[in-house]
Amino acid sequence: MRALHPLVALLTALYIATLSFGVSANTDSAQYEKGQTLSQYCMGCHGETGIASIESNPNLAGQNKPYLVYALKAYRDGIRKGGMASIMRPNASGLSDDDIDALATYFAAQSGKQTTSQSSNN
Repeated sequence: MRALHPLVALLTALYIATLSFGVSANTDSAQYEKGQTLSQYCMGCHGETGIASIESNPNLAGQNKPYLVYALKAYRDGIRKGGMASIMRPNASGLSDDDIDALATYFAAQSGKQTTSQSSNN
């Protein structure tokens, strides 16, 4: 039997650690609303609903919540290097774990599909 590659093991552990167990609807609703408010700071690069209007910027709408949590924490904590890290780290550096969870809740709940008006802006 082959051992798991250390990166696969780490990502699996991070995924499991970010799952929410038994979270009430009220908490999800409050986190969604907080995330919607915080998302105003993301709109310039990632679009109003998480669909980026700039092709080089990733869409956040409809992304997997644990992935969004992992990515934002990695930017905030300086784990991610290169690429967009020089832009994202200053933006994520002031986020608390609760802020990150709220943003991930909000963007994960958005549709990942572009509307006609969004696609005509590209």
